[in-house]
Amino acid sequence: MKISRKHSISLEAPCKVNLSLSIGARRADGFHDIESIFAAVSLSDTLRFEVLDRGGVPACELRMDTSELPPGHGKTLAVLPPSKNLVLRAITLWREATGFDRAIKADVYKRIPPAAGLGGGSSDAAAALLAMYRLSNSDISMQKLLDLAALLGSDVPFFVRAAAGDCSAAFVEGRGERIEPVNAPFLNIVIVNPGIESGTAEAFALLDKAREGGTAGKTPQKRLSKADMLLSLQKNPADWPFVNDFLPVFLEASPENNVYSAILRGLGACGAVFCGLSGSGSSCFGVFPNAQSAKAAAAILAKDWPFVRQAHSVSYHALGSKPSGGGIR
Repeated sequence: MKISRKHSISLEAPCKVNLSLSIGARRADGFHDIESIFAAVSLSDTLRFEVLDRGGVPACELRMDTSELPPGHGKTLAVLPPSKNLVLRAITLWREATGFDRAIKADVYKRIPPAAGLGGGSSDAAAALLAMYRLSNSDISMQKLLDLAALLGSDVPFFVRAAAGDCSAAFVEGRGERIEPVNAPFLNIVIVNPGIESGTAEAFALLDKAREGGTAGKTPQKRLSKADMLLSLQKNPADWPFVNDFLPVFLEASPENNVYSAILRGLGACGAVFCGLSGSGSSCFGVFPNAQSAKAAAAILAKDWPFVRQAHSVSYHALGSKPSGGGIR
């Protein structure tokens, strides 16, 4: 493998919101098929990677800076074992797949709260793969990179394609590995997180239990076809019929149901034309008519909630990680 002349690289790892999220039945492999519209959003982590001279010892030094997260939001990250850290896992996977044997120093500056439905860990993993791709001057194909990404998590392939300049919004199917770039309108967004961590596995277990027990259906949601989703995406957000299948379950069965209701009411009262839950929680978001109204709403909501961020949808030009020198084939 060729070693790039670059010895360090910094990348932005954006979060995402799920504008729509439909969850299928549990599959034989334990996963669920989804149909969702992902949109990359400007709230991001910053990652810096440096190749070190360690005499051929393939070590990896990782420093996680959570100082920009509110108190309590970084506790899980502080005690996360190396085997669960997606950045370290991405680097290890890259070594196994390519034979890259240089030592790496990785600094991760966290702004995306963990276990929040925003894909922060998955985006960091995608950034790590893209960084290794560029630092090692690899010529592997996009499909191979996506195959590696899928081994790290269901959302990682989307973030790889976004960071590689392929898409910033997409219709996502399967476990998350089937990605179709779509044109989405520019969105002014306010993200609100109540300080609750929502584990993905626990959320799916709650959904399965509610469906089996017949409790998730008291408020039936209209399931949109793919064609309807994509057609609706081009409408004014005030007219979006999008839903998140986790939300009615949380509102009916979760101990935090009053929290989600309060956040969504608050976003609506502040002028959001569309409100939703992102991923499997715990972040909610609102879409606002313009940046000024989003800024005003964020200031009001910050009085009640520990994590409120004004953001906007982004294109790959804003991600700062589009490969140069031929790109990914």
